[in-house]
Amino acid sequence: MSEDSLPLDGLPPADRTLLVSPPLELAVAEVRFSSKELELPPDSGLRLYERLNQLGLAFAKIDPMQQHRIQVNFAQGLPLSPTANAVAQGWQLHGVDGKYQVTLTPGAIALHTTQYHRWSETMRPKLETILAAAAELFEPVLVSRLGLRYVDRFVDLEAKSPRWWVGRINEFMLGPVSHSELGPRVKSAQQQIEIVLGTAQGALIRHGPIADPAANGSTSYFLDIDMFDLEPQRFDPTSLVDKLEVLNRSAASLFQLVLEQDYLRTLQAAETTSPVVGADR
Repeated sequence: MSEDSLPLDGLPPADRTLLVSPPLELAVAEVRFSSKELELPPDSGLRLYERLNQLGLAFAKIDPMQQHRIQVNFAQGLPLSPTANAVAQGWQLHGVDGKYQVTLTPGAIALHTTQYHRWSETMRPKLETILAAAAELFEPVLVSRLGLRYVDRFVDLEAKSPRWWVGRINEFMLGPVSHSELGPRVKSAQQQIEIVLGTAQGALIRHGPIADPAANGSTSYFLDIDMFDLEPQRFDPTSLVDKLEVLNRSAASLFQLVLEQDYLRTLQAAETTSPVVGADR
């Protein structure tokens, strides 16, 4: 993919300067697909584990996992009766450094990481290997959804209230927090925004200031950007990684639009002036 490729729907290209202390806590890339087999073979996790290790992506262990769906009975005159039903079984592969995982369930494969440097270093090489192995082992046919999610938490021990983020987070995102009368009275605020970025592409942004016990009770700012592409396509690993990279560039653009530019510059490394391949966050 060309370095000049742009984010979706004419979003402004992101400044590629790296951040001094990235606020990112979790990055997830997921591909949902259909294949000839509706259920995973019993040895599917082991086969993926062995193949990825052969391809140079090392994993320390593999654990079975189970997805559940909770149903609640709202019948009139009867007490609520939630029931949990197992809907899918799968596998979780743990990277040797404990910083990344791969999950495999019927119809989906995903990469999770808590350590992120650059898209071109952290995500793309792993995704190329993972999707190539999935294509080889499970014969996927149709991709129904691509997803890329970044969860950030901005922390500052001086942030004693949500108002501290005025001038740091864009005032249009802050909403009532930036209001002269309501702002000082707001304790926390969470919002979800759905953004259209194409006929089958878009983003969900969940964000807001939160009282953060992990930061000595200061008010951190939570930002969850969930990109998606719902356009049906064949399971071609190279094409899928390229499309995920476009979602990455779009997420980087949205990330920077949420922040006030002066605050963004305080987060960036002054020494880094060269472009980052792939419009890394």
